[in-house]
Amino acid sequence: MTVPPAPPPAPPVAPPAASPPASRGRRSTKLLQVVLLLVATLIAGLPVSLIIGERTERQAEMQEELMRSWSPEQTVQTPLLAVPYLAADGKTRGYLKIAPATLATQATLTPERKKRGLFSATVYTASLEMTGTFAAPSATSLEKLVGRGGSIAWEDGIVLLQVSGLAGMTAEDHMVWNGESIPWRGCQEVVARTEDCWGASLTARPTIRAAPAANAEMKFQATVTLRGTGAFRQLLDSRQATAVIRAPWPTPSFVGTALPSDPTVTADAFEARWNLSDYSRPPLRSDATLMDSLEPQYLATAGVELLEAVPTYRMINRASKYASLFVVLSFTVYALFELLAGVRIHIVQYGLVGLSMTLFALLLVSFAEPLGYVAGYWISAALVLVQATAYTWAVTRRIGPTLVFATALASLFGFLHLLLGLENYSLLVGTIALFLVLSAIMAVTQRVDWQGEEA
Repeated sequence: MTVPPAPPPAPPVAPPAASPPASRGRRSTKLLQVVLLLVATLIAGLPVSLIIGERTERQAEMQEELMRSWSPEQTVQTPLLAVPYLAADGKTRGYLKIAPATLATQATLTPERKKRGLFSATVYTASLEMTGTFAAPSATSLEKLVGRGGSIAWEDGIVLLQVSGLAGMTAEDHMVWNGESIPWRGCQEVVARTEDCWGASLTARPTIRAAPAANAEMKFQATVTLRGTGAFRQLLDSRQATAVIRAPWPTPSFVGTALPSDPTVTADAFEARWNLSDYSRPPLRSDATLMDSLEPQYLATAGVELLEAVPTYRMINRASKYASLFVVLSFTVYALFELLAGVRIHIVQYGLVGLSMTLFALLLVSFAEPLGYVAGYWISAALVLVQATAYTWAVTRRIGPTLVFATALASLFGFLHLLLGLENYSLLVGTIALFLVLSAIMAVTQRVDWQGEEA
């Protein structure tokens, strides 16, 4: 019997081959190209930041021009009774300055927006009413300052009011001294030595025929109308002072050495009240010059800054700092499309969608200047969203990836607008959001075999 020959042994089954080194090399090369292109795109956005900085500087220059033509930030000094004297040595001349024993002020601001071209600034007209009393110093206090035998020219005493600028004064502004109405006049009209007058100041010469008795009260009332830009401050040089500032403005920022005791801020207006007592400041002093430094550090200050509800250029600057997030997001989503959905995207297409994201900041400043920040933000976001989504559809030709990209980009625009509106918690919320996004990317990319093989 013939035995058939044994069949030839079957060839050994080779184990599944890993991705060839060439495939892994192409993936690494593509990743390197994307990273380098990302860096180049971010660098390309620097000129946009320079343009925004230039527009911000132009806004600041316009505000300075308005200050010169309208009036600067207004700082109003407390009215002082200044009385010239000649010391006992017969040579030393100066002024005795008496601060009010009591002082109450009420300032009503009427703000408005002034525009020059596309730029604007907040200006106001302030109507200030002041009432108070001067207490005549004792003979002993006067003798300590002028010496025994010195002469005090009470009949030449004046009430001095220093301000930052005199623009806005009206014919109705005046002073009432012990029932006598006295008009405000310029310093050089009243003071004999014109060299004593400098800066912006108002003077009124009350009728004081003789040295008043010690602790005698001299009552006064005064009204003054002033213009200012941006902020209004009062220096309260009195042992007991109250100040009230009100304006039809919804976004005040209270400034000074003390905060108001009971401010009321509504959607249309505010009113703030300060109650201050200072017994460390002597009510009587002598100076060689008539004028004081306008902002001595030792005086109590009450004031307000009229802030914009939405400060356009500050918000634009903040938004532009987040522009890199849009570029990083678009590159990340495109890379995930390649890794997970098998979409092939050319490096040039990465660059074009990155440039689309870079234009957001430039569109924002262009639309925000004439239309305001909120309208400019949403118009710019809508344009970039439509452009980038349409381009993503052209690149992928798939509805799923396109919807994912559009949803991610729209969510980022919405979240950024919310984040920029948060003053105190923007850092906390932004950090948590970045952490969650990174966690989501880490979870999604678990399906990727970074050695070149998908799970």
